[in-house]
Amino acid sequence: MSTALVLAAHGSHLDPRSSEAVRVHARALAGTGVADEVLLAFWKEEPSLARALDGCTASEVTVVPFFMSEGYFTSEVIPAEMGLDGPVTRREGRTVRLTRPVGVHPALAEVVVERALEAGATPDGAVFVLGHGTPRNAASAGAVAEQVERIRALDRFAHVAAVYTDQDPSVASIPALAGGRSAVVVPYFASDGWHVGQVATDTDAVRYAAPAGTHPALENVIADLAREAAG
Repeated sequence: MSTALVLAAHGSHLDPRSSEAVRVHARALAGTGVADEVLLAFWKEEPSLARALDGCTASEVTVVPFFMSEGYFTSEVIPAEMGLDGPVTRREGRTVRLTRPVGVHPALAEVVVERALEAGATPDGAVFVLGHGTPRNAASAGAVAEQVERIRALDRFAHVAAVYTDQDPSVASIPALAGGRSAVVVPYFASDGWHVGQVATDTDAVRYAAPAGTHPALENVIADLAREAAG
């Protein structure tokens, strides 16, 4: 039995940084034995999601969405483009398993904490987890809200809250929400890219950490999701 791991990501025609992190993770995973092949597929770059399995001979394929939340891309775009029936697709002697997106994994709470500390967060300070969000799909903000609750339970910072680029509360509300505390923002994004670049401007009052999705721990998260799906 041969196996393949496909990392399905958004990509971008506008910003090459958008796919840099997932490519780094794929290269790292290729040497771990997590699968016989580690492949990449993108919505906005090549290789495309629709052609992801061209030339792949593996009989067992696991697709891990490299997205930070559940929503339109993970529930509709990836299955439609890759011809998947749902969590498990069996066709012509091949089994394809679609996992949950990386951003819903509980381990991301510790990743956010590490990123915040790297940026200078202190126990008496405020940490803001910056997600995309959208009024069109409530699930988009769900992963950020869940991780915020996990981080609060760790009791590492005086104040932890979610802010969003495309819904309220917005980045502009950070000074008021921080209540005079020093603030660190951890972008809950898969990579450095357009969205992060539009908002990430360090000031004396607000510092920005590296995006959660660029952390090396994401490689363990991807492998864990693949094992979970296979099990």
